[in-house]
Amino acid sequence: MRKLFWLVSGISLGLVLAKQIEQNPAAKAVANDVERAAREFGNAVVEGFREREEELAPKKPAAAAKPAVRKPAVRKPAAKPAAK
Repeated sequence: MRKLFWLVSGISLGLVLAKQIEQNPAAKAVANDVERAAREFGNAVVEGFREREEELAPKKPAAAAKPAVRKPAVRKPAAKPAAK
């Protein structure tokens, strides 16, 4: 019951703050600046992640390279059942 109270309180507070921000031009400008900064930060993180992913990706072998020859796997014979 306590968690439901805090959930409803948080939603109500968020709605009241959103309405206040919409009515106040100075607060609206601050909110827009915060949103822009958050988007720029998120884009920088995504870009850095992609760059690092490219660095760590395995390099593809050249098309003219010979394929590696694999030896067939050697299977061991099955273990003999224990004598009783």
